[in-house]
Amino acid sequence: MKILFSLFALLSFISLCYGFSQPIIQNTRKQDCIDGRCGQLCAWDGAKLFPGDNLNQPGKCRLLACRSNFDIAITPCPFDMTGQTVYVDQDNSKPYPDCCGKKVPRNRN
Repeated sequence: MKILFSLFALLSFISLCYGFSQPIIQNTRKQDCIDGRCGQLCAWDGAKLFPGDNLNQPGKCRLLACRSNFDIAITPCPFDMTGQTVYVDQDNSKPYPDCCGKKVPRNRN
């Protein structure tokens, strides 16, 4: 039981330090072509990419990764789960992670 609690505590600590969760869109497999290269690929929300590829999705400020099982992992902008800092000046015209803005201390009034 101590090992299980220690493992849970470690994973919780890592999650707090890491600063974001990574949503997964499952089963996005589609037969299509990208720039003359055709085959099975991940397709979701206007994005198409082959397994193993990453895509900075313009205007969305996120990074998409197509996994070998055709799931798409979404890497959003990080956030501070402790609430001590925030990101400001998000600019969706820039690629990820520059589009997220800069991390500044939260104003506590």
